[in-house]
Amino acid sequence: MSSKTVVLGGSGAMTSGCVYDLHQTSDFDEIVVADADEDNARRLVELVDDDRFRFEPVDATDTDDLVRVLEGAEYVVNGLPYPFEENVLDAMQEVGDLTGVDLNAFDFDEVLDRSEEFAEAGNALWFANGGLVSTIALGMVACEQFDDVEDVNFYWGMWRLLTQTTPGLTDTVTYEHNPDVDERAKWEDGEVINDLPAFSEQRTFEFPDPIGEEETYVISHPEPITFPKSPVAQEKNADRIITRGAWHDEWKRYERTLHAANAFETDSLEVDGTEVDPVEVMQEQVKSQGLELETQWKPPAELSSETEWTPQTILSAEVTGTADGQNGRAVFHFEQPFPFFDGNDITLMREYGCYVGVPLSVTLQLMADGDIDEDGIFITETSGLDADRYFEEMEARGFELTAEQTPNRTIPAQNQD
Repeated sequence: MSSKTVVLGGSGAMTSGCVYDLHQTSDFDEIVVADADEDNARRLVELVDDDRFRFEPVDATDTDDLVRVLEGAEYVVNGLPYPFEENVLDAMQEVGDLTGVDLNAFDFDEVLDRSEEFAEAGNALWFANGGLVSTIALGMVACEQFDDVEDVNFYWGMWRLLTQTTPGLTDTVTYEHNPDVDERAKWEDGEVINDLPAFSEQRTFEFPDPIGEEETYVISHPEPITFPKSPVAQEKNADRIITRGAWHDEWKRYERTLHAANAFETDSLEVDGTEVDPVEVMQEQVKSQGLELETQWKPPAELSSETEWTPQTILSAEVTGTADGQNGRAVFHFEQPFPFFDGNDITLMREYGCYVGVPLSVTLQLMADGDIDEDGIFITETSGLDADRYFEEMEARGFELTAEQTPNRTIPAQNQD
């Protein structure tokens, strides 16, 4: 493994964990933290304290500037917000011969339609990366416990206070609860059923502490659309696939208040002679408080003084089916370490975001080592990922995979001569 690697948006809350893990585990020769936020990027590079790392400013609104930063690179991590996706893809197409991972998980059809031209340019891009790699791998491991699979339930337990957030996370959670969004979906009997209502498909599920038993409901995540493409889902004849989420009570009250006030259906309101969007007003208030917290680089133990628990995301998969002719259930949980940044001063959401950033680093290194040998644009389900190998890499970094329950299987006695 060698050469130049560029991490676009490298000082963000989700990608900082990728940068730190590349520092800890990779042997890339040169790693560029490319970002518009010079202060935070330089502070992250200073924290890493590794001669291989340097900061490079980039304007993601300018495709030519992205091309400038990517020229001479062999590897790329795209951690930029999804509105810049087309610019990043155009820049990669122009530069060519790039191997990369991409945090974006929007506009699947438009992005995957570019796979052939990407392959012709010598590019390989693992799309919908980050935390989704972990949920898909959980589903793979759980499905392997069965001969035939009935239900595959993915769960995202996102446990943080309302103002423990970033602008991107605030937009995402609000989007997932927007009644006009038609991407809340489930897979059933061989087809995708979308346009599910917000707060629908409720199901009680017990996460590990500090979340515990929570009422979960469908969210607009892509697993029901993409997991059916996985070999294990096809081999085990999965009948139903759905993704649900659980948020802290503060987030649930926030979203239900927006619904109760009909804020999503109100285009604008006049306040003191000025037209304002009620959802945007609330979002900006939440974002401003989150940004204020993100200016505070502190020892990890001091990051969340309001709570006795550490803000975190717990990912789980619950699968039912038959094994050896018996009905069974498998439940797996995946938890992030704390602290991830080795006790260095860091911000709350950068510490929280390691569950997204570390998979970016792990999967990029698997590609660099030749363990993943796909070209064009592909997703986890079609990457050929060895889920056991992936979890070995993640556990080596302090993440914890727990099998809460697996179906009882009869192991036949071996013949004795």
